[in-house]
Amino acid sequence: MSSSAIPPRRPPTRLPQYLAALYALMIVYASLEPFSGWLPPLPDTPFFLFAPWPRFTRSDVAINVLAYAPFGLLLALIGRRRPAVRLGTAIGVGTLLSFAMESLQTLLPTRDASSVDLVSNSLGTAIGAFAALAFNRAPRLRERVAQWRYRMFLEGRAGDFGLALLAIWLVSQLNPGIPLFAATFDPSLELARDRAGTLLQAAQSAFNVVGVGLFLALLLRQRRHLGGAVLALIGLALALKSIAAMLLLKSAAWESWLKPGVSAGVAVGALILMLAIWLPRPVRTAVCAIALLSSLVAPLLAPDMWQARAPLAMFDWPYGQLLNFNGLTHAVLVIWPVLASTYLLWLAGQAGWGHSA
Repeated sequence: MSSSAIPPRRPPTRLPQYLAALYALMIVYASLEPFSGWLPPLPDTPFFLFAPWPRFTRSDVAINVLAYAPFGLLLALIGRRRPAVRLGTAIGVGTLLSFAMESLQTLLPTRDASSVDLVSNSLGTAIGAFAALAFNRAPRLRERVAQWRYRMFLEGRAGDFGLALLAIWLVSQLNPGIPLFAATFDPSLELARDRAGTLLQAAQSAFNVVGVGLFLALLLRQRRHLGGAVLALIGLALALKSIAAMLLLKSAAWESWLKPGVSAGVAVGALILMLAIWLPRPVRTAVCAIALLSSLVAPLLAPDMWQARAPLAMFDWPYGQLLNFNGLTHAVLVIWPVLASTYLLWLAGQAGWGHSA
């Protein structure tokens, strides 16, 4: 066989590593928020492992299992070691992280350290790890996923980290209390009815649509995939938000999610995006960073929006773990534009970045 017939060797992907690291940071934030009011336990208070099992609900256990399952999945996908080694490593790392978080929660009066949480978190990690092993035992499926990833997106560490950032943004869209393509929740119903407030919501949503859409476009290898990929991203975000809204929001809260300003902003942003994706790559990079950072500047005109989170009264769900999820997604949506813009600035400095589509 001639050398020209040998297919090029794909570089090893680091996407599971990057996703696992970012997901671990999200777990730490959700576990230790609000990061204030640290106090030592009261004298004679037993360590949480030796305390009697607290009362718990099946919903709390299910949420903990679901929260750690993706972490176990990602950990077990890392490396090419034997399945038993990867399984044990994933469960061990997940259990150690959960143990560390529960131990630190004993110093936070607003949080409850629990052996039930430790067990359910470890169980979730194990479920995710076994799912990863099942995926690895399907070579055809694994090869198709790998081919699709390298055919569509930038290869190497730059492409992997960009995809990891995009996946974290999609996860944050699961909070239905924050409008689609918005970074914060508008706590003022009067502001939503005011013309200036409507324009502010529209501007923030439009900036997010342009920024996130161009971010995806810059990760693609070929320009001909831009339109379909961007439409798929918007559709996936809308589907995730809609499903989460149906499951979590009260029926009366749908009006707070589907606001006129947000809908108008998404429509205007989509039109601008359709034109911006045909700009040269260096210009797209600059426009993307400007749009992402501008989405954070818009709420400065209404400072209360920065601290505001979706009110728990909007949700038709027990409030225990929901409070942590609400705070986590709010933080991700505020921090993400800064991380994405920093990544784009680094990417723009790479050799040959402006010479391809």
